[in-house]
Amino acid sequence: MRLTSTAVALLVAAAIAGVGATVSAAGAVVVTAEATADGVATDVAEAWESAPVYVDATQDGIVPSDEAERLAGRVEGHSPAVYLAVVPATALSDQPGDSNRARAEAFLEAVSAAGGPDGVYIAVFAGAATYGADYGVDSGVTAAVETAVDRHTRSQQVAILDDALTELGVPGAPQEPGGRGWVLPVVVVLVVLALAAGALVWWRRRRADAADAAEGPATYRPSFDVLDDEADSLDERQRLAREDVTRFGEELDAADLDVTDPAVAADAQAAMDAYAEAGGAVDGTPGDEVLRALRSTVEYGRWRLACAQARLAGRPLPARRADCFFDQRHGVSVTDWMYTPPGGRAREIPVCAACRDRLAGAAR
Repeated sequence: MRLTSTAVALLVAAAIAGVGATVSAAGAVVVTAEATADGVATDVAEAWESAPVYVDATQDGIVPSDEAERLAGRVEGHSPAVYLAVVPATALSDQPGDSNRARAEAFLEAVSAAGGPDGVYIAVFAGAATYGADYGVDSGVTAAVETAVDRHTRSQQVAILDDALTELGVPGAPQEPGGRGWVLPVVVVLVVLALAAGALVWWRRRRADAADAAEGPATYRPSFDVLDDEADSLDERQRLAREDVTRFGEELDAADLDVTDPAVAADAQAAMDAYAEAGGAVDGTPGDEVLRALRSTVEYGRWRLACAQARLAGRPLPARRADCFFDQRHGVSVTDWMYTPPGGRAREIPVCAACRDRLAGAAR
């Protein structure tokens, strides 16, 4: 069996009382928020008999119903068949194994053993992790999922699914409603930009060798590329990462969430899973690759914590965006802003409303 990336099944879960599943007029499976006695894997296998996408009722913030319907339409009739499941993080953590990959493999094996159809499976575990496998077919989806995951943050699960499907050759990506006529000009533009960027990097490095440039310390932002005007050390980035993870843990403790509501409980569990994963990653001497993944994990955890708090307060769920660049304690960003640090060069950063207003005032 191969872990892969495949989008496949539309079950849009609605939080309704009772146990069991029904099929909507649109062909989407609607399930209750409470899993059956046989477990989530059995629910997924049974749902895929009627529709290609399953979304647990507690996970509508990860893949909204309209996006689930669209994904179901995209994979409909594709060969080999593809199936998608969006399930709580506990569906992963409850499985045996010493890694998320091993636990995901165990979950997907359980779905297949419960009567899941032959085809390509992809499972989104509350946005905390995304894995896939193929059964009875040879799809090569492992590389497709890994490529898609590398291109996006954990909070961009719809984009990850669309990207994985595109890597698998499934037509109908959102950016190509009129076909693939846009591909060639876009590729040409990207090649030109890449050549220009390479020339700029070479020139800047030559200039840096010739004279000292004005440089300032970089703050811990491994979600973003480390630019050549950022002169901090790896030790400094590691220290700031540990402080950030510690602060995230304190935020979780201070939240003191009432998890009576299953949707709130799912958000809280996902946030705690993200904290546990980040805490393990920050131990020792992680390199920049690990720090970038770590930053994405913490951002995702903070977003799920914010979702839980919003549900309890009766507010709309926050947008799935990165935290404010200047201080994670400012919360989720509301927009992107072009910013030039002292002695550095311009880059686009995510900012909260207060920092946006401050920057706008300074620009006047």
